[in-house]
Amino acid sequence: MKEERVSEISYLRMLLIACGAAVPIALLAVAYFVIVDGGQIIVWARLPAALHQVDTRIYTVVLATLGGLAAGLTLKYLGIHNEKSLTEEIIEEGKVEYRGLFGLLVAAVIGLACGASLGPESPLGHMGGGLNSWLADRLKYPVERRRVLALSGISAVFGGFLGTPLGGAFIAIEYTGLIRFPLYPDIIAGMATALIGYLVFRVLLGKSYFGYFQFTDQAGFEPIHLVYALAFGALSVLLGYLFMALFRGLKSATAPLSSHPVLKITLGGLGFGLVGAFLPLTMFSGGPQLKTIIEQGAEIGLGVMLLLGLAKMFTLSLCMVSGFPGGFILPLLFTAGAFGEALHLALPFIPQSVAMLCIMGGMSGALMRMPIGAIILLQLLTGQQYLPVIIVACLTGYLLSTYLQAANARQALKEAEEQSQYD
Repeated sequence: MKEERVSEISYLRMLLIACGAAVPIALLAVAYFVIVDGGQIIVWARLPAALHQVDTRIYTVVLATLGGLAAGLTLKYLGIHNEKSLTEEIIEEGKVEYRGLFGLLVAAVIGLACGASLGPESPLGHMGGGLNSWLADRLKYPVERRRVLALSGISAVFGGFLGTPLGGAFIAIEYTGLIRFPLYPDIIAGMATALIGYLVFRVLLGKSYFGYFQFTDQAGFEPIHLVYALAFGALSVLLGYLFMALFRGLKSATAPLSSHPVLKITLGGLGFGLVGAFLPLTMFSGGPQLKTIIEQGAEIGLGVMLLLGLAKMFTLSLCMVSGFPGGFILPLLFTAGAFGEALHLALPFIPQSVAMLCIMGGMSGALMRMPIGAIILLQLLTGQQYLPVIIVACLTGYLLSTYLQAANARQALKEAEEQSQYD
């Protein structure tokens, strides 16, 4: 009984330390987004205006290629040189590598500012987990305490930019693959630090990174929507196979360049720049671009919408295998949104909101393997009335892909991180 009491006091002490560390971590995350947004304004608005009559397509290709070169050189000389992925580090060692963290963040800023088709969550997860791992090393914590503290740092970042403390905690756990029992030590620490991250973002920025999705319709819930959710949740598994086929194909194609990582990431920049020159909506993480699809999908048209979904899968896979640091959440939500809008245009009797959320929920479960966090996040972004549809689609995709033992985006990111190593 006395040992249990000592353990509880030790956990509470660690929880207070994690909450205290969450404040500077969240402040750094805010600075990260401010720098990325500022960089995008400079290179995509002010610089083209200063050049006068520059060809937009040529500029896109050149900027993306130079961005790849700059990111590659930064990773080579300043980045993390570790053969393990974020998932392996936190599960096996209970920590996240922090040596070279500055170089990783700089490379991520360069890539995102130049329009790489990646989300911000992976570099931010490395930052939050790495800083708390550094703290755990200073405190000489055992592995289990280090693991909880590292996860708390990741949760602080996710809770801030996702705009949901509960969703941020669950997504941090699902994103890292750290599903274990008992769950309470992880989730309580995660929710506490995610709340602090959320509050810091709200105070300094007044909003989350996502905002709120306003669909062209406001469809109320109808029982038939659950049938759509089941069908489109199953369809999402097939889309997951399509993504993994693209990823594995590009991984094999770029494998000979693994001994030349700077060249590989430069060519990756050239690749996504060429696609972006003709399909600008495939550029960047995908959040604002997803809103464009919602508002202008009918004008864009069915054929282009399908092309956008496929092209985003391609550019996301290319950025991952070529070595750009970044995540997959926002790009895959954009991909799902594009395919969902295409379904709505092909089957107009299905409301836009239902079609898009069915595919977004299905892909979150089937490909991202983050059902709980995705349900919380999508409900927050869209409204309570869509919750039954989101749950059914997400769980259908998750359970089917698990039963079929299909590969997933977290596995793809793990493979990409392991392949993109710098000597």
